[in-house]
Amino acid sequence: MDSLATWPSPLSLDDRGFDAAAMRQLGRASSSSERSTRAEAAEGVQVETAEESAAQGAVPSKASLGEKLTASLLLVIPLVSATVVVLSALRWADSHNGWWLGVVAAVLVLAAVSWVAVLRRSFARAQGHLAARLPGVVGHGVGIIRELDVESPFDENGVSDTVTAHLTLRVNPTQGPAFTGSVDAVYRAADAEKLEVGAHGPVRYLRSDPEASVTIDTRLDAGKVQQIYRAAAMN
Repeated sequence: MDSLATWPSPLSLDDRGFDAAAMRQLGRASSSSERSTRAEAAEGVQVETAEESAAQGAVPSKASLGEKLTASLLLVIPLVSATVVVLSALRWADSHNGWWLGVVAAVLVLAAVSWVAVLRRSFARAQGHLAARLPGVVGHGVGIIRELDVESPFDENGVSDTVTAHLTLRVNPTQGPAFTGSVDAVYRAADAEKLEVGAHGPVRYLRSDPEASVTIDTRLDAGKVQQIYRAAAMN
């Protein structure tokens, strides 16, 4: 453990479970905000408070022309390519001219390259939309160990290289009041020995239920971790 008393990184966490819960929360928040926005529009109410503006940020924006075009290309490219390939194959079957096989190969290569490029652009746009909406669902903060219980590495099979640690954390979030939550994480036995009361590190949680959803965040770069520490200290 270094001089800042940051905790060692765990080997495994339920990241997929957390991500799935966050996406469900995002979907429910989007549906709720959309219904609220439609109701206000029907009544002619236009409220521009900071909280409502943030909630409306979770509402899916209308797809732009570029997004519609990208979505169309994902379907059009395979269909057009399949049509050209079938027609070229039929022409080759009639004439046995190798030129048509060259056309088939060229079309397949061009279609694959084009489709992958369009798919990447589509994923990039989707990630951008999610990045803009997730802060309303997922919060970050600094977790400080208040209690810990590390399971014994000894079992019926001998000495295990990994152990499970049950941590009770006091979380100082970047926004909102502090709270207490618990985390179960798997560590290397050597790393688990470095865990101690007062050790700390970055955590994330669902804003809808922070105490029950807090988990250690292992997917942040050093710059993002510093931002979280500074924001938590200023909160």
